[in-house]
Amino acid sequence: MKLNRFLWTALTVLFMLAAGCSLFQRGEQSSPHKLTEAYLEAFRNGDFEQMVSLSGGWEGTPEELDFYRKVVEMIELKSYTIEEVEVISKNEAYVRVTLILSLLGQEKTQTNNLRVLKKEGKWYLAEGIIE
Repeated sequence: MKLNRFLWTALTVLFMLAAGCSLFQRGEQSSPHKLTEAYLEAFRNGDFEQMVSLSGGWEGTPEELDFYRKVVEMIELKSYTIEEVEVISKNEAYVRVTLILSLLGQEKTQTNNLRVLKKEGKWYLAEGIIE
């Protein structure tokens, strides 16, 4: 009887820990891969504010911000592939992405290594919006 109760208690604790860990890891800034995916989806959907948020905010002038917003609005992200995540340390990683972009009807495929940094438990894109 005591062993049965112990097993149920142990299983309950393990289930709660597993559920808690999976809930904690679901946020879009919980890993370099999820951050990059959320950023690229925001780009694809034209959600400039979300792109800025995932980059850690804007530190330039309002005029520069408006300029970058217009540039992003002109570029269409047709598709992307997250190729590889290279973890440098617990707070830094590089994410290799391949993008197919379209500008004024012309498509271009490019591969970039995006640097991402972890600050206060969340991952952020370290590069500017347009490099």
